[in-house]
Amino acid sequence: MLTGILSPTSGEGRVAGANMYNAAQTIKERIGYMSQAFSLYQDLTVLENLQLYAQIYGVARKKRQVRIAELLAYAGLEKRTHSLVKALPMGMRQRLALICALVHRPQVLFLDEPTSGVDPVGRRQFWQMLLHLAKEERVAILVTTHYMTEAEHCDRIALMYAGRVIANDSPQKMKSTLEQEAGRLIALRVDQPIKALQRIQQGGFEQAALFGNKIHLLTHDVEKTIQSIQQILDASGLTLQDYRQISPSLEDVFVYQISRQEKQESVG
Repeated sequence: MLTGILSPTSGEGRVAGANMYNAAQTIKERIGYMSQAFSLYQDLTVLENLQLYAQIYGVARKKRQVRIAELLAYAGLEKRTHSLVKALPMGMRQRLALICALVHRPQVLFLDEPTSGVDPVGRRQFWQMLLHLAKEERVAILVTTHYMTEAEHCDRIALMYAGRVIANDSPQKMKSTLEQEAGRLIALRVDQPIKALQRIQQGGFEQAALFGNKIHLLTHDVEKTIQSIQQILDASGLTLQDYRQISPSLEDVFVYQISRQEKQESVG
């Protein structure tokens, strides 16, 4: 609906200033779109793909060469212009897909899990490009992602569960709300994390979760909680090696929101 492909079923909205009900073609001209499925032509070269998208988006012939050169430099692909797309590493393919979506200078950019299957270095390079677009060129970007570390870069986040938005705010506000509702976050280091997690959850701390080799837990009374957990672990022959209070991440927020939603639904 936002990209002008489907008509809205209800409500109202504008994309890049165009009404979603009656300006679908205008919306398509003002936005860029990069799908999760690989959208480039693999048997064409980098340059040929860019030239094709420039024609599709109606970029004036006299402006194409300059715009393509700008984008190749922006993506660091100047030396790969004559490489076939199918010969490129995934990170380079995604950068190429991004600049193909930017060739007509869109006001709004839609990205559907753009770094899926890309290695950590490639993801970092890709997000550096997005941050430049948002901060320097003032392009509005709507991105879907499963990586909470990527979501940290966003100005506003909508967390979805079972097709519904369960939280919608800035990353910092979400973290502050989490601490107000559920208390401080503590990270526990134990000798047998998986077994310890089971015992802690059975002992009444159902929202405890494993993060790496540590157990994360939210509480309004840190001292009392640690005493209770110490007793639970001692009774199971397990050792609490140490603990510390930490700042919550978006992953902590997501786990908490999902747990709360599931609890509400089970009660309902």
